[in-house]
Amino acid sequence: MSVRSEAKAVVVYDHKILVNQCETQSGRVYYDLPGGGQQFCEPLEQAAIREVLEETGYQVKIVRFLALAEEIYEDPAVRAQYPAYAHRVLHIYLAHLACPERCAPTEMDFEQRQTVWLPLEQLDHVMLNPEQLNGKIVGLINSAVPQDLGCRRIR
Repeated sequence: MSVRSEAKAVVVYDHKILVNQCETQSGRVYYDLPGGGQQFCEPLEQAAIREVLEETGYQVKIVRFLALAEEIYEDPAVRAQYPAYAHRVLHIYLAHLACPERCAPTEMDFEQRQTVWLPLEQLDHVMLNPEQLNGKIVGLINSAVPQDLGCRRIR
């Protein structure tokens, strides 16, 4: 198995952030930052820009690095079924819209149902992925210093 490097974006516009609304097979709704896997020889910032466009249809520009988070799945069955996702390192960037017009998404994410703009004041009332972001997005946006959000071990 290998470690998957991912680039995610906190896209801010008009006091809202862009998120993918997702739903599990059991019907649990959660919100995921747009972004995904870094391709071979692709800079992380470029991966974030590409992934946001693919999943949401919005073109963005990276402002700065916000945070680092890590996820490790401990269930052997999950590791066997999804080896490429069993250990992820998430590089999270602050981004703004490069263009307010949206085109059609070309590659929606796993369990993604739609892309929505959530008001910043509602973020404490929804389940965000990665979970280390819950209750911290506004602080990250307002901080000049990137933060290590730590490792989440998923059982």
